[in-house]
Amino acid sequence: MKKTALIVLMLVLASLVLLPFLWTTATSFKPLTEVNKHPPEWFSPNMSFEPYRDMFFYLPFSDYTANSLVVAGAATVLTLVMGSLAGFAFARFTFPGKRLVLLVLLLSQMLPGASVIIPLFQLVTAAGLYDTLVGLILVHTAIMLPFVIWLLYGFFSGIPREVEDAALIDGCSRVSALWRVILPLALPGLGATALFAFLGSWNEFFFSLLLTTSDTARTIPVGIGLFVGEYQDVWNQMSAAAVLFSIPPLLLFLLVRKTFVKGLAAGALQ
Repeated sequence: MKKTALIVLMLVLASLVLLPFLWTTATSFKPLTEVNKHPPEWFSPNMSFEPYRDMFFYLPFSDYTANSLVVAGAATVLTLVMGSLAGFAFARFTFPGKRLVLLVLLLSQMLPGASVIIPLFQLVTAAGLYDTLVGLILVHTAIMLPFVIWLLYGFFSGIPREVEDAALIDGCSRVSALWRVILPLALPGLGATALFAFLGSWNEFFFSLLLTTSDTARTIPVGIGLFVGEYQDVWNQMSAAAVLFSIPPLLLFLLVRKTFVKGLAAGALQ
């Protein structure tokens, strides 16, 4: 009886979570004249793929998609490389101020984006990287790096030192031991961290909005907001863009789901 009640509760919660996405998907196939129909209807006899076709004519959505893939992919790689080195250093070495640095990294995640946008804007502008993909990549990397360092610090701390010591005895250097022994053992954690980092960059809106002004650097979240016009809101095309926007993260999660679950389980045991 308890198991049945639990299953029913989980189905209800899953339905509540999926309901907005299902409504967005249904809206993405409707003509604009029927989107604001009262009372609202889930299905319409005039549903078609025209909103998906028209959104590429309304805005250069293909450019936004390419920009998001480049920015999210590059930021994920950079955060993993730097986060792995920093996380390994925090896990293996003792130095003055170590706890303070870790605390500062943690506290940095509590700052609202609005409190750092002015210095970030000035830095990006002074470096000549305003309205460029490189500027966005560096900003996204800086935003996600403290979180990635903390995650990987936990995973590396859970790997026994004896494994690394054995590699050093066999003739490996610190870097070689990290590359050949530690990183393969931490692969589930790296996979989970990479997924978090990719999603964080892929979904980022605030900094991407303020640091870009042209279609050559805008990402998908910013592009979706442009469907809201001064005289007309193209809700069906916006919904179509939102559905397409959710496909890459979904595919990525399906590809790395086993590694992701292993990483979460390993992190829970630390």
